[in-house]
Amino acid sequence: MGRYIGIPILALAAILNTTVMAEFRIGGGAPDLVLLLVVAWALLADLRAAMLWAVVGGVMQDSLSVAPLGTSALGLVIVAWTADTLFGQVHRHNIFIPPLVVIVGTVVYHLSMLFVLRLDGITVPLVRGLSYVTFPTVIYNTLLILPVFRLMGALHMASQPRRVRLE
Repeated sequence: MGRYIGIPILALAAILNTTVMAEFRIGGGAPDLVLLLVVAWALLADLRAAMLWAVVGGVMQDSLSVAPLGTSALGLVIVAWTADTLFGQVHRHNIFIPPLVVIVGTVVYHLSMLFVLRLDGITVPLVRGLSYVTFPTVIYNTLLILPVFRLMGALHMASQPRRVRLE
């Protein structure tokens, strides 16, 4: 159930990214709810579930933007795979690893998007893209990751099957 519960959550997050979060821009950066959700789920769940969340979230995000379809999904898959490979599953009360992962993950995600856009013929100067968009997004995402991680931790616990002991 945990794998599929993400579909409506990620759809709502992608819509909020496009509408509400765009109003909170500093420079070109804004909070990225889909990235936050994927990072949180990658640290809480197994790799298969994290990959599903990354692909679904990325496709939903790209379907609401001008980026080529799959651009966000590629970046999110890289971030989710790296988080799972380096840290595995993290306890939902951990306050150190999620901010570290979201800082590095935001930079990696944005670099991968800049790379794909460059392959598509859209060139964004690297320094300008990182300073104008990535840096403010890193700040927002770092501030928001712990509440999102705690909320997703509660959702992850609720989505797990309960063990019944017969005595």
